[in-house]
Amino acid sequence: MKWYFASRTRHREFVESLIRTLKINGHEVVFDWTLLKLRLPFQNYPENYQFADALSLAIPLADVFVLLSDPAGTDMFIELGIALANFIDHKKPRIYIVGKHNKRSLMHLHSGIIHVDTLQEVFKKECPEVVFQQ
Repeated sequence: MKWYFASRTRHREFVESLIRTLKINGHEVVFDWTLLKLRLPFQNYPENYQFADALSLAIPLADVFVLLSDPAGTDMFIELGIALANFIDHKKPRIYIVGKHNKRSLMHLHSGIIHVDTLQEVFKKECPEVVFQQ
């Protein structure tokens, strides 16, 4: 199964551990943004620009899109929009928003989104063979 994780970059290490766990269990991640060496501010470094295109093209390839909710953030919501647009057109990826902020905006309430409190709920539904300790 192909996955994509959207999250604030401050959760990079956690997302890395999710990706490792899934890969060990035979799953694929369509784009691992945790490997990027981005420089801030983004607009001052043209080498960053290619990653926006790569992310945009990868998200529609996912079977499962997971957004780790947070009280703040920007890019992860754009990624969610790309996933929603693809879901509307192609009925994929399955979209999960995880955590206590999983209904923080109007678009989080779209009928194509599955709201869960924990990643274990996502794994139980999508790949019960994977055990992940949060």
